[in-house]
Amino acid sequence: MIKWIGAGLILLGAGGFGLGKAAKFYRQMWQLRSFSNALEILKCELNYTLLPLPELCRVTAERSERVCAGVLRDYARLLEQGSPRKMAAAACLENKALSLPEEAQTALLDLFSSMGRYDLDGENRLLSRTQLRLEAAIRTGEAEKRPMVKGYAALGLCTGAALAILLI
Repeated sequence: MIKWIGAGLILLGAGGFGLGKAAKFYRQMWQLRSFSNALEILKCELNYTLLPLPELCRVTAERSERVCAGVLRDYARLLEQGSPRKMAAAACLENKALSLPEEAQTALLDLFSSMGRYDLDGENRLLSRTQLRLEAAIRTGEAEKRPMVKGYAALGLCTGAALAILLI
């Protein structure tokens, strides 16, 4: 009886790990879309209000989704405290809840490190270029999503089943 309980726990643990990895992939795609939407809001706010950068980020954060809003609020707070843009960008992107692919993190780091340096046209080009990079990451993720999610879930369940069989 104890062997069966142990086998069930191993199967649940390994299956849960695989399903957790699959959920992380969905969370990445959701966060990518959130940041892409936030960049569109940031672009509109920049063009129509011409607020200073910390205030611009704070206003955008109010209209953005959770994790994205937290990153923008942290960035604005760090800028107001006098941190250099590059250090503030690196610090706010170290958010534990942030689960972005490497190319998206690099794009956002480049954006936050460079924002506030250019005139309005330069800022718009910078935002558009970053948005294109995020959309490319979204397309890549969408192309990989179905096989990756199924693969992670199946691998976790199969590994758990193999360990359970070895236990029994």
